Amino acid sequence: MACAPRTIVYQTFPGQSAAEPIPPPPNLTDEQLLGFVRPPGMIQDPQTGHRALPAVMRAFWAFKAQAKTEGWNLILVSAYRSYRDQRRVWNQSDDAYLQRGATDQKKRVEAVMSLVSVPGLSRHHWGTELDISESSLRGQLVNVEPDTPGRVMKFYTWMQQNAPRYGFCQVYLGQKGAVHNEPWHWSYLPYSTKYQKQFMGIQDFKKIFDVNVEDVDYLMKNFNRILKGEKNSINPACGD
Repeated sequence: MACAPRTIVYQTFPGQSAAEPIPPPPNLTDEQLLGFVRPPGMIQDPQTGHRALPAVMRAFWAFKAQAKTEGWNLILVSAYRSYRDQRRVWNQSDDAYLQRGATDQKKRVEAVMSLVSVPGLSRHHWGTELDISESSLRGQLVNVEPDTPGRVMKFYTWMQQNAPRYGFCQVYLGQKGAVHNEPWHWSYLPYSTKYQKQFMGIQDFKKIFDVNVEDVDYLMKNFNRILKGEKNSINPACGD
């Protein structure tokens, strides 16, 4: 998928008289990239309470305003998530598979990873990632299946055509790697390209192996393969 240019100094939104400069991405520490410390200066979406870095949220608000003029009512389902938030989501998903009888640890972890990033490896820690739905979907994040309703597919097509104008790139296309297609997950490219490069340079991931994370023993033993699977899942147009 073609996304917004990788180097964006000015962003023009519909209705603006001139392009506005994008502030440089704030510097994040490794602790922030791993979700243990909140990125600086994040602002809140008044409708949902979710938070993101200021340039990210303002781009979303401008995109939301345009969408409304074209009959789409965007809903922010998720944005910044801390390590603790991601651990809760991971554990809930892992428990759900266990309750359905998924006792094989390898298969269960792979199934969870197809839907939820390992705590500490989630891009949602950076304040640059948004999960976007629409009111006609009732805020749901709907996978693309053979029986997916036509209006949902029309919405996703519209997003793919218009979100890049605001600096957003669809991160997960489900073509390879660990993560399935996520047509709702959008990354703010002017910032996330920097953080992705920094994240891939992190040498010490020991802190993410919290004993309160389900299947942490498996994650530790297979971490190199798991990290590679996460990296390979990323749409190349959203990377470096």
